Amino acid sequence: MMDEARGHLLALLERFGVPVAILAVILWFAREAAISLHSTVLVPVVQSHAEFLDSTRETLREIGRSQEQQAATMQELCEGQQEIRHALNTGWERGVKGAN
Repeated sequence: MMDEARGHLLALLERFGVPVAILAVILWFAREAAISLHSTVLVPVVQSHAEFLDSTRETLREIGRSQEQQAATMQELCEGQQEIRHALNTGWERGVKGAN
């Protein structure tokens, strides 16, 4: 079996030449490097990126809740200031009318 495979390989080399054989070896090494990089580099990078996106999503939710609370607080302050302004205007008008 091994001798038969070796014979086919030699026949291919004779038919296509050394440049094609070198190209085949380079492609095989590139394939092995890609397989190795996939498990050692690509998978951890994708996993950490997914974790980053999850934490970013949670942070944006917290920011949204904070903005909602700030909007409610600002609305209460606005209403309080309007009440104060109304009370002052009412008191001022009474004071002006009382002076006349």
